[in-house]
Amino acid sequence: MKVNELGQWVDQNKSDIEQALKEFVSMNTFTANKVGVDAGMDKLSLLAEKMGFSVEVINGRHRLVKSVKGEGKPRILLISHMDTVFPPDGDFLDYETLGDGFVGGPGVGDIKGGMLMGLWAMKAMCELASEYNVQMIVSANEEIGSPTIRDWYMTENIDADFAIGLEPGFPQGKLTPTVDLGVVYQRRGYGAVRFKVEAKASHSGTPHLGLSAIEAMAQRIIKLHELNEWDKGISVNVGIMEGGISPNTVAGEASATVSFRYERMADGEATKAKIEEILQATYIRNDEIDVCDRVTEMVTEAFIPPMEKTEANMKMVDIVLEEAKRLGHPVVPIARGGGSDANFVSKSGTPSICGMGAPAQGIHTTKEKIYLPMMFERINLLASTIYRLSEEGI
Repeated sequence: MKVNELGQWVDQNKSDIEQALKEFVSMNTFTANKVGVDAGMDKLSLLAEKMGFSVEVINGRHRLVKSVKGEGKPRILLISHMDTVFPPDGDFLDYETLGDGFVGGPGVGDIKGGMLMGLWAMKAMCELASEYNVQMIVSANEEIGSPTIRDWYMTENIDADFAIGLEPGFPQGKLTPTVDLGVVYQRRGYGAVRFKVEAKASHSGTPHLGLSAIEAMAQRIIKLHELNEWDKGISVNVGIMEGGISPNTVAGEASATVSFRYERMADGEATKAKIEEILQATYIRNDEIDVCDRVTEMVTEAFIPPMEKTEANMKMVDIVLEEAKRLGHPVVPIARGGGSDANFVSKSGTPSICGMGAPAQGIHTTKEKIYLPMMFERINLLASTIYRLSEEGI
């Protein structure tokens, strides 16, 4: 098969691809539903092996699907995941044909459509090239930051020359057959710190005998929000805060979580250090009872590296744009604020792009849907990009 015959080849496989999509979307793989996620992984392994690929279990639950023939070709790593954000006791559980080429369902765009695009692009490479090395990693818990495979991503296990994230192709407007879809060259990193402030509880009628933890928290929040530097891609926000036990009590405790995002790892590290300094400082004091506020708990819940914009990433984007132009696909380069597992792979030094999955809208909501004809077209784009990287590099 030649590259210009890929479209016809995809057409011949459409019914198998859609059937697989329907079956995977109809399986509940909510992150906390371990039984469901593991069942999805087992189904994926069976399908991959039926397609002629080998499958390796990583860290007990995750899967690495391998398609390797010959030696000397660059290793191209596709990045996907099995889990979704939709619980099994919710109302959004099934694959649904919506009409006019649209289909909906839990995880149809994020990321089961992309996962299957990856499998069929790997199968296409078996037809296109005499030698190749294409592999796909599928995380069991990406939606919570892939905590049980993060170590694999961040070490020499990657050993990839290029990485392509199969997160949704985000429409630059309403999802239509002609809307531009973004190929992602940069993703911001994400951090979150949960903390507790203690002061001294008292009756609100005798405030001089207490010290308000809520006031102390407010002082910290003001300082934290002063760290925002949007022109540098740094954003800081306290989105959760609680404290006190009743309106007529001076609060003795208050807790909050501050999240922050950054385009460069150096900025993430510097912002994290500033946050810790602000949290640990003292802001109010009651000399009458010799009490001052203090942070008694500070836990870093997340500190995910960014996928930084690099020269190598942009060269990969150029290949995507060239192939998209050849195929007549509307694709534009974009940066995204949210992270993905491509962030970890990029931090390992591997040239990476993302957003090469299914054209999706409404992800993480009960309106999640994809435009199926465009997904089939993007298998052609994905396989063409992989072929170029395998044969030419950057």
